[in-house]
Amino acid sequence: MSKTQNLHHLLNELNRKLHLEPKILEQKVFALWREHLGAPLGTKTVPVSLSDGTLKIYTEYPPYRTELLFHKQKILDDLNAELGQSIITELQIELHQVHAAHEAKSVPLKKKESKANSRNSKTINHQVKPEKLERIEQSLATVTDTEVKKSLRRLFMTQSKDDP
Repeated sequence: MSKTQNLHHLLNELNRKLHLEPKILEQKVFALWREHLGAPLGTKTVPVSLSDGTLKIYTEYPPYRTELLFHKQKILDDLNAELGQSIITELQIELHQVHAAHEAKSVPLKKKESKANSRNSKTINHQVKPEKLERIEQSLATVTDTEVKKSLRRLFMTQSKDDP
């Protein structure tokens, strides 16, 4: 068995044991979103979560929301075809402010007055504890491929943020 096959087998086993398949699919959907939709729609809209088949999308711009709704079925069909399985059954498109780095803030446009408070509480809630960070780095110590290592680190960090 080659090193690549061993790594593939090891990663599949790790995913299965840690129940990471849903998170990996979510990250794959997020990566496909921009690639599939292109500019400007893919860059002015942000996928923020995938839960029970519903892909939640944020955008600051009502015209982009309208366009997504208009092309909803084609987007669903195309993304599911890329994923190789029917994972996304619904798009939930909401108007929210979006960072320049295309990460959604937790503040709906309607609640601008509480923007600072929400941003502060989000930062506090999403910090990874040092002991979890250390465990993540220990588990990645043997991974030599930098891209795989970076992707796994991002996945583990996301998992740690969701896990209190």
